[in-house]
Amino acid sequence: MSTTPETPMDKQTVGLLATYLLLATILTGYTIFSLWSAQPQAATGDVPQPSCDKATNPVLTNVYPESLYVGSTGDVLLLGCRFPATTQVKFNGTQHAALVVDSSHIRVGLSGADVAAAGTVVVTLSNGASDFGSGVLKILPTGVYWRSFGIGPWPISQEVQLLLLVLFTGAFGSCVYALKSLADYRGDHILYASWFTQYMIQPFEGAGTAFLLYLIVRGGFLAGAGGDVKAVNQFGMCAIAGLAGAFSDTAFLKLREVFQTLFKPQDDRGGKLVLKITTTSLPDGPVGTAYKQTLQTSGGKAPLKWSVNPPLPTPLTLDTTTGTISGTPTVALKANFTFTVTDSATPPASASADLTLEIKPGAAAPRITTTKLPDGVVNTAYPSTILQATGGTSPLKWSVTPALPATGPTLNAATGAITGTPTTALPKSKFTFTVTDSATPAASSSVDLTLEIK
Repeated sequence: MSTTPETPMDKQTVGLLATYLLLATILTGYTIFSLWSAQPQAATGDVPQPSCDKATNPVLTNVYPESLYVGSTGDVLLLGCRFPATTQVKFNGTQHAALVVDSSHIRVGLSGADVAAAGTVVVTLSNGASDFGSGVLKILPTGVYWRSFGIGPWPISQEVQLLLLVLFTGAFGSCVYALKSLADYRGDHILYASWFTQYMIQPFEGAGTAFLLYLIVRGGFLAGAGGDVKAVNQFGMCAIAGLAGAFSDTAFLKLREVFQTLFKPQDDRGGKLVLKITTTSLPDGPVGTAYKQTLQTSGGKAPLKWSVNPPLPTPLTLDTTTGTISGTPTVALKANFTFTVTDSATPPASASADLTLEIKPGAAAPRITTTKLPDGVVNTAYPSTILQATGGTSPLKWSVTPALPATGPTLNAATGAITGTPTTALPKSKFTFTVTDSATPAASSSVDLTLEIK
């Protein structure tokens, strides 16, 4: 029984995937740059000027700046009208040293306690025993302002900044790896249409894997406590995220290791978790062509171990670790084999499947059908002639013994075409033309043909 062979991916789909991955790489790279460039935003703009034309009593009109970040240093400027020279300033009921610059401006220095935590600071002005004005100074969590693609800025905390860097770095690493994979498989002519979805979701897979590793690292499961976000090395965290995206398979294995270390899972349920060989048939293969097929399973505890009875005919082999059948068959066959897989549970579970493997006879050896070559004339283009052959495994390769004269014509080894303009005469001479195919082992045939240049 044979299965439908994989369909190669067409050029249009390859171009679409390459464009998609290039755009994703550029966009994620730009987003990483914009996130890395995000900085805290200091107070900007002109200091507001109070209008005191109608004020008859002392009054507080503005606190500048209106907000500060946790841990900020510097002074706060209180703006108003008719401030007495003896004005006292309190932050949350605690008196602060203040400099009355003039009747409209008072400068107050900040203490560490004022900006130690996010919240609000109530600013109160008094003249002796009576209060005559109050305002609010907001203390914001440490953060940055992020602008991307000309939009923003958006205020985000340092934790959110780090998380976004991890997500986009993971996607970036996955995109770079996917582009390399696409180029490699395309170059080896083994890029299949069924892989389209895998390449489309690659950036999201990279971001998801990086996010899971981020949570583990921040939780302190891999190396100590996560600590304050200020103490986290952004370069190291983003490097882990990028590598997790590029090598998501390896990253998933690490996550699996962490999970099993934490929870030590043991599942004794039956049904869908029972070890089972899900491969129901093996594809046919021709003699002389490399054969490769990996048996699939569900359930069971890794690692798995494979065996086959009776043994596969040499040079076909079964990888006992991966369940891959590979090799280049040299003879035709059709036989039944019992494949068995055993897991690492205690006690171990096993499953078997009877599968038919058929190796069909390869293509017939090539045979040259050209029986005669036309004569040529000196300084005249040789009549275009293409040597013909039947059978054999493409591509074919042509050669001639002895070599054709250097003065022309010449033989194209790939097409079998004899072309060119001879510049000297050649008496009737016998040449042996040989065609060789691409089978393993290669097959060939030869024919003797006479060439004359008059």
